Order: sequence, then C-alpha cells, then structure tokens
Amino acid sequence: MSEYNTISATLKSVLSRYRDPSGNVNYLSMVGDTSITSFAESLATFDLSTLDSKEKEMAFWINCYNALSIYGVIKKLKSNPKFAEKGNASWFQRVRFFALQKFNVGGKEVTLRDIENDLRKRFRDPRIHFALNCSSLGCPVLKDGRYSSENLDKELEEASKLYLRSPQGVVLDKESNTLSVSMIFKWYKKDFEATGKSIPEYVAQYLPDGQKNYILENTDSLRITYIDYDWSLNTSEEKE
Repeated sequence: MSEYNTISATLKSVLSRYRDPSGNVNYLSMVGDTSITSFAESLATFDLSTLDSKEKEMAFWINCYNALSIYGVIKKLKSNPKFAEKGNASWFQRVRFFALQKFNVGGKEVTLRDIENDLRKRFRDPRIHFALNCSSLGCPVLKDGRYSSENLDKELEEASKLYLRSPQGVVLDKESNTLSVSMIFKWYKKDFEATGKSIPEYVAQYLPDGQKNYILENTDSLRITYIDYDWSLNTSEEKE
C-alpha cells in the first residue's frame, strides 16, 4: 500500500470509531486515545511529492484540514476541558485556533487557515468550502471517512448538496421572497461568483426542483440574508 493510501486508511479508521451518524465527533472519548495524535504526527514525514495528480493533492489537503481540526480540538481539551462548552465562539479563540495554531505537514509548518487558503487559490473550486469541517456545528458535515482521489468530483458534489439542503446552508422563505444562505457565501463571495453564477444561481443548482425553479425565476427580486454561523463544538456524546 502506498504512503498516500496508508495515511488515508488510518484517517478512515479513526473517524469510523468516533464520528456519529450525524457527522459529529466524540472528542471527549478521543482525548484518551492516541490515534488522532499519532496520525497528525505522522503527517510531518509525509512525502508530498507522492501526490502525483490534482485529485490526490486536493483530497489529501482536504483530509488534512479535517483531521488537523479534530487534532486541534483534542489538544485544546487536554489543556482546557472547558473548551468543550464554547468551542471557538469568540473571535480571539478562532484566530488562535485557525491562524496561530501550527502543524507540521511534509516538513512544513502550516495553519488551518494556510491549508484552506492554499486550496482556494490553487484549485479554485468553491465546492471545497462544503468539504472542509472546522469542528463547529455551523460547518458542513464531517464526511464518514475521507475524501478519495478516485471519486473526488462525485464526493464534492455530494458534500455540496448535503450542506446546501441543510438549515445551516440554505433557507428559502417564499412568503417573504427571502433566500438565507450560510455566512460561507459572504466570507467567500468571490470564490462562488468566479464560477460565473450569482449566489442565488449557485445555490439553486443543488436544491430540489421546486426551490431551484423558484430561485431562478425570482433571482433579481430575492432578498439575500445570511444565517448566523454556529461556532459551538460539533461534539457527540455517543460512545465508541
């Protein structure tokens, strides 16, 4: 088995034990398990030159982000168990978690923000935003396993549809002609508009026909609002 496949299989094994059916994670049980720590530490010696295709690179870095976000939570819980109560609720906590906390991947120090921004700039595929899980309830659901290079396009489409059909992603109120969308569309508006679609048009392609047709027929008159982002920890109490 290649180094790439070995590391992917390890992540899948960890998630299969601690991710519940709704996509939340039993972080408190993971604190006493060295699996995610060992996985994160193994990334330091990963040979990035083995990522010999666009799909492998994209899938690897998405998986890295999701795994290192979990690892970051575990580190926080070990030093401060009260982190489980509020997660990254404050702006200061989010800066520390995403922009200041460093990890070693392939011999290079990176932050979660570095990984996200690099994915955005290199691949210019806004569906990435629906694959990254920042360990918060407002985030797209954590995948049950890992993203694969072999089926990446299909998996990104599924992740997009899953999030945009959830109340965290999109809420359409026909009575008030209001389309409420995730803050992701405000923070990364340019990423979505770079596809040549407006935000309503982009969202519509992933919704059921009734909602899709309504949005496309009323694009110019729709009132756009943004859904409050829930930064609470996506924690689960289900046992392993």
